[in-house]
Amino acid sequence: MTEAFEQFSVNFRWMGWNLFLAIIPCLLSFILFAKRSPKRLPQNIMWWAGLAVFILFLPNAPYIITDIIHFVSDSRSPEISANGVIFVLIPQYTAFLLIGYECYVLSMIKLTQYLDWLKLIKNPTWLELSINLICAIGVYWGRFNRLNSWDVFTQPQRVLETAISNLENPSFFFGTILFFVIFASLYYAFKWVNLAIAFYWHNRFNRIST
Repeated sequence: MTEAFEQFSVNFRWMGWNLFLAIIPCLLSFILFAKRSPKRLPQNIMWWAGLAVFILFLPNAPYIITDIIHFVSDSRSPEISANGVIFVLIPQYTAFLLIGYECYVLSMIKLTQYLDWLKLIKNPTWLELSINLICAIGVYWGRFNRLNSWDVFTQPQRVLETAISNLENPSFFFGTILFFVIFASLYYAFKWVNLAIAFYWHNRFNRIST
């Protein structure tokens, strides 16, 4: 078990960083998409700058799902016992993946509810699918092209060249479609659970208050 706890400590460092990046758009969603008066899109330039940061960092949340590849390599290590994998690594990765993807789902829910409140969308499905596709592209760039969200500002030429070169790479299209299917499927499953829990607590609170 000692080796498993050592690996836990190693994982905690990079997991902490990836979770931090995933939490950024989630926190921004609660700030940017709060329902305020008057009922219209804010004219404040800081709000729009925050929205740009939200969009750029959003793919970092579903990106966490792809970190499952590290679990595969960790679990195959001959130095880590089966008990170490079951009782240390599996709980660690499970918590990491659930928290990270929950950040993504909450961000999306806040965005779609805000746009619905503003009467800018009637059915969020197409917007949700479009964002999942955009995030799938962003995750491919991050996982395989090793681009970061801030590279849009620090290395714009590299980002542009990578985007163009990917159009000639069949793996880009396959990977993007695969990520899109996984992200969209998980998103709607997580969304259903979130809305069901919110509905339950809303009704319970109303019963208590009355």
